[in-house]
Amino acid sequence: MFEPSADAVKMISVEQINPEDRFFAISLPWSPIEQLNRSVGRTGLLAPLHIQKTAESQFRIVMGFRRFFSCRNLGIQNIPCWVRVLDEDPLALFIEALEDNLATRELHILEKAHVLLKLRRQFSLTEKALMEDFMPPLEIRADRFHLDQYLDLAQLPRALQRNLLNPLEPDTALKLAKWKDDEQDFFLELTTRFQLGKNKQKQLFTILDELRALQKQEKSGVGAWDLPMIWQECEAADIERNENLSVAERFGRAFEALRRLRFPHLTRHEMRYKALKAALKIPPRIHFEAPPYFEGDRFKINFSFGDPDELSKIATKLDVVARTDELKEIFKLV
Repeated sequence: MFEPSADAVKMISVEQINPEDRFFAISLPWSPIEQLNRSVGRTGLLAPLHIQKTAESQFRIVMGFRRFFSCRNLGIQNIPCWVRVLDEDPLALFIEALEDNLATRELHILEKAHVLLKLRRQFSLTEKALMEDFMPPLEIRADRFHLDQYLDLAQLPRALQRNLLNPLEPDTALKLAKWKDDEQDFFLELTTRFQLGKNKQKQLFTILDELRALQKQEKSGVGAWDLPMIWQECEAADIERNENLSVAERFGRAFEALRRLRFPHLTRHEMRYKALKAALKIPPRIHFEAPPYFEGDRFKINFSFGDPDELSKIATKLDVVARTDELKEIFKLV
C-alpha cells in the first residue's frame, strides 16, 4: 500500500504529463470542473497528483485527472505530484484510484459504466468478480442484467454518452444507439426543446421508432421519410411553433399528431368511442373505460356511493346503459 510523505512530492511540469493516456482514468473527459477551478484558484492544489513514469521525462496520470486539467486551465506550469513506481500492480493502482474517487465524490452513471468496462477488458476480470467485488461499492445492483446494461452504456457513441442524464435517460440512450447519427441528433433536439423526462422520452422514442420502421417498410427504403419529414407530415412541427401553448401543451399535441399518423384506424375508433360514450350520459361518479387500444374484450367500470339509495340509483343507470344501442356499437369497436 502506497504511503505518501510530504518530502516525496516532486514538482512536475505540465508539459511532461500526458493527459491523453487514460489507462487509469475514472472521470469523464468532459466532466465539468468549474467548481474545482475556483477552489484551486483560491487555495491552490491541496492534494498532489499520483503519476507514473512511462518514458524518459514523460508521465501518465494515475490519480488526479480533474486536478490536472484544472491546473492547466489556470496556467499553473508545475504541479505537485507523487511519482509511483512503474512495477506497481496496475490493477491495484486502478482500484486505489477508484477508491480515491468514491471517497471524495459521487460518480456519474457513465463513470461507473467505464469502470466496469475497464475492469472487464483492460484487467480481464471475470463477470463474477465484477458482480461480487465492484458493483456493490458502485451502488449497482449486482446481477447480470445490470452488468450488461452498464457495459453497453460504456460503449455508446460519444454523442450519446455526452448527453447521458442531461437530458438523455439511460434506457432510451441504449435504444437510440441503433438509429443513424442524424436521427439521434434529431431526437436529442426534441428531448432538449421539450425538456422531456424519462416516461415522455420513452413514449416519444417508441412512436418515432415505429413510424420510421413503417415508412421504410412501406416505401421499401426508396424515398422513405426521415424523422424531420415525419415530424412535418403529421403537423407536429407547426404545433411546436405555436407560442400560445406552453411547452408541455405543445409536446402533448405534437405527440397526439404522431399518434394519429401511427394509428389512423385507432384514432377514428377513439373519436367514435368518445361520441358514443357521451351519448350514454354516464354520471361523473361512474368511470367507464374501454380496453387499451381497443384490444381485448373486457371493459372496466368504477364507481363510488355514499349510501344504499345512491347505489340503487347507480345500478338503475347501469341497467339503462346496458340496453342502449350506443353501448352495443361501442362493443363493436373492440
